[in-house]
Amino acid sequence: MMRNRLYTEEQVHQVVDEVLRRLGSTAALQEPEYLDNSIPQQSSPGTKMTLSVREAAELIGISRPTMYQLIRENQIPSIHAGKKIMIARQALLDWLSKGENNGKKAC
Repeated sequence: MMRNRLYTEEQVHQVVDEVLRRLGSTAALQEPEYLDNSIPQQSSPGTKMTLSVREAAELIGISRPTMYQLIRENQIPSIHAGKKIMIARQALLDWLSKGENNGKKAC
């Protein structure tokens, strides 16, 4: 059962301080290895091999309608399984690294 209780700002700070104390200040401040940009993303354990249209659009920073248009125009390789559209992460990264749009290099 969940309680609906509002906490004051001071109480929240106390809880956070206690959690940090229990974890140890150095452990809480260390950045996780998977956030290290020097490690290629595809080598990270647990990384999905395929992305949904939404995930692929977010990954490269475009809108979903633009991603659907690129898929319709066969510019981005995709896999259709029933109604679901999947994009292979590596294929998307390869397409992005080529920098091509309708056979023309992006500037």
